[in-house]
Amino acid sequence: MRLYRQLADFKGSDKPLAIAIGNFDGYHKGHQAVIAAMQAKAKALDLYSAVMIFEPQPLEYFGRAVPPRLFALRDKLKAFKKAGVDIVVCIPFKKAFSDLNAKDFVCDILYKRLNVRSITVGSLFSFGKGGIYTIEDLKAHAQELNMEASAISGVAADGTRVSSTMIRALIESGDFKTAYDMTGHEYSISGRVVHGNEIGRTIGFPTANVNLNRRVCALRGVYAVLVNTSLGQFKGVANVGFRPTISSQNFKSLLEVNIFDFHHNIYGSEIEVIFKAKIRDEKKFQSLNSLMQQIKADCNTALQLLV
Repeated sequence: MRLYRQLADFKGSDKPLAIAIGNFDGYHKGHQAVIAAMQAKAKALDLYSAVMIFEPQPLEYFGRAVPPRLFALRDKLKAFKKAGVDIVVCIPFKKAFSDLNAKDFVCDILYKRLNVRSITVGSLFSFGKGGIYTIEDLKAHAQELNMEASAISGVAADGTRVSSTMIRALIESGDFKTAYDMTGHEYSISGRVVHGNEIGRTIGFPTANVNLNRRVCALRGVYAVLVNTSLGQFKGVANVGFRPTISSQNFKSLLEVNIFDFHHNIYGSEIEVIFKAKIRDEKKFQSLNSLMQQIKADCNTALQLLV
């Protein structure tokens, strides 16, 4: 799979593209249906399969009621690669791009710049300045250029449309089982292990720390987890939040994982943390000793939940 972080980086390809466009946050079954439809068109028309996403996501750029992000860019790319997508175009979402009208987006960017010949989106897709353009605008301009464009209806679960909003609510409540039913995959966060303040080590609970590169995280609290490393899979307990006992000036959410029976140096390595059950909310303790006793209890609870 090839990733392009700027439109200017794309220098053309030996075949045109079939492209799916969207945020694809959480990569639920509705998203998967859009990708599958795009790939079917790519195969039928002998095109490369491609996905267009945006960084930051549009609502993050505008800063209005920013929803918790389910997937960082790294997690999206892993999902696309596993699905067999050939090309990912990650558009830097800035004012000039957000101000495009429908014709400029379809003609100049999709048709001329990316050599797209087939477009697939979800049925709620909108684009352009103010989000005023719809699938009908997309189809109309695509038809003028002899491009195929279509929208895939949402996937329903128990009569309810599967959406990123629904998945966020499930993740926030700790209902990872239902979230699995809606997505077909376990909820996880991947990232590289970074150096922390090593306070956990001093109280007997060393942690692998991962920075969460997202404006708002859907998780906050303590969780029973499985951790995939280059050395295999291990059980553990994870805290996602702001470490109120340790720091009063931590404004960025952090993922800290105590990996059970693990004594290896993995700084700089990538790990995947799979969330299995929520143990409790994050809270501030009056002392490090109180925190240590709670962590011991959390570890015991995690071991019971991960049997």
